[in-house]
Amino acid sequence: MRKSSKLLACSLIASSIFSFSLPVLADTSQSSLPTTSQSQNSSTGTSMTSADKAAARKQKLQNEILHLQNAEQFQQNLAPIHQLQAQDKQILDQIKTLRQTIHSQVKTDRQGKNYSALLAALNDMIPMQDDIANAQDAAQTAKADWTQLSTDNKANNSSAVTSDLSKIQTDIQNRINVYQKILADLQKINGDLNTTTSTTTPASNSSSTSSST
Repeated sequence: MRKSSKLLACSLIASSIFSFSLPVLADTSQSSLPTTSQSQNSSTGTSMTSADKAAARKQKLQNEILHLQNAEQFQQNLAPIHQLQAQDKQILDQIKTLRQTIHSQVKTDRQGKNYSALLAALNDMIPMQDDIANAQDAAQTAKADWTQLSTDNKANNSSAVTSDLSKIQTDIQNRINVYQKILADLQKINGDLNTTTSTTTPASNSSSTSSST
């Protein structure tokens, strides 16, 4: 009965460690230029005077200047978000690498019947499940905020865009915090799996028994 329980624990940890998936930067970098909803209606006809044509050209140039200014400001506002995205990706890459290491160590411990290490790792996986759920929730929130940013940007709602960018920055920072917790969880699990079980062999048992008699 005890042996079957240990085998069940091995099976559980082998499947549980790799059953979760983390969002790989669910948000998409909205680095394109802000769109302009206004288009110039080219009025053709002999009724336009030279002054009218000059005024139309001036208006077109003013619109282009405003468009570029908005684009420049938009890119400046995106700069801190890009920095956070790079940090987010770096931690996620570390998580992926550590999961691969744990996968190899699980095989080693299963072959060596290191049940105590596997059980310790399995117990440490329990609190990590909440962190995984938090990471997935954070990704969904960020995705929704990116969608809202795109909507407000197309509508040329500058005040809403500023608010959206602030929300996205907070979203990514929250996800980074959760990823750091998951990374710490995996490091602890990896430490559990690398713990060697000290067992007493039958030969040593018999020798100690004979010496005592």
